[in-house]
Amino acid sequence: MMMSRTVCLLLLLAAPAIAAKSAAVSPTTSSSGNVKPLQFSSAIQSYTIFDKSALTSPEYASPRRKFLPRFRTGLTAERREREKILDEERRGLLQDDDGAASSGSWAEASAAADERKKKTIEKRIEAAHDAAVTGYDKRVAAKKTAVKASSNSQYQFVGVVNDGMGSKNKGKVTWYARKKPTNSKWSVRLVHVNRDAVLRDLFVKGKIDLYGKYSNEGLDKVAFAAAESGGDAVTDADENQQAGMKPLVKGQYYAKERSWKNLWNFSPKRMFTSPSGSFWRERRISPGLYTDGSKVYETVYRYRDGKNGLKPVAKLSDFLASPGLGYEEKMKVVDRLKGGDEPDLVVEK
Repeated sequence: MMMSRTVCLLLLLAAPAIAAKSAAVSPTTSSSGNVKPLQFSSAIQSYTIFDKSALTSPEYASPRRKFLPRFRTGLTAERREREKILDEERRGLLQDDDGAASSGSWAEASAAADERKKKTIEKRIEAAHDAAVTGYDKRVAAKKTAVKASSNSQYQFVGVVNDGMGSKNKGKVTWYARKKPTNSKWSVRLVHVNRDAVLRDLFVKGKIDLYGKYSNEGLDKVAFAAAESGGDAVTDADENQQAGMKPLVKGQYYAKERSWKNLWNFSPKRMFTSPSGSFWRERRISPGLYTDGSKVYETVYRYRDGKNGLKPVAKLSDFLASPGLGYEEKMKVVDRLKGGDEPDLVVEK
């Protein structure tokens, strides 16, 4: 599984060329800066088109769709019954039974009458609520028997979205079909497999290892002309218009599965030569001056964070025009930029 990405080339100027690539080198920035965390999407993204009968049938309704109409019917019945009781009280039609008013004092009789009136009103409201809910349940049951939630389609169609990494003969979407199960609610579904998310998930679980290889493809025509002139063509006026002497570097990545057959990708050579360092602290890169074809950088190391860094010190054109550097050393730098040498350091952006 191969992937390509544009990277930045850094060649060692003031020290011998060392063929060691470090993807962990980062520019000198404050560790307390605001950095947004990476957000990875799901490995499989799908879009399902459900059957119309499944969306409208009460049999497949969600608990929310089942509860809210039933609850609203009972509240509406209670509100109408309360309005009816208030109207009867205003017209004097709501009379209480005063048969037990002769026993006890007047205050006790009045309190007992109010309590009987309150219980009578509550019973009427409760009876109205139960009658409305019972009628609603009967209507829903009758509708279930009348309408059958079934689709005319006997097949399910699944479309897999292609990302262009497979065969060239395939279109943007590859369709598959199967017989529809009995209790299925959908007929069409689109599925997109996010390869980046799958690889990241396998890497986090320790199932695969990721490797990278960086190649220098040389200079373009404008940069090659600047290299032939020893960097004199790179000026402040046209620096924003052309890439100067900056080579084109591309990275190729591949994934390798971990298993007992390959000893879980264990390599004694990589164990002793890997520039990654420990978990919290990076291994220091070779001191000296580096260039990417545009600027000259000096290596720095932040002991507080255990991180490498590159500090820009000058432009490459000014560096090549410096009298303190010999002509042979200048031409050696130019030859390395246009000769396609492997990068000593790689900073991914």
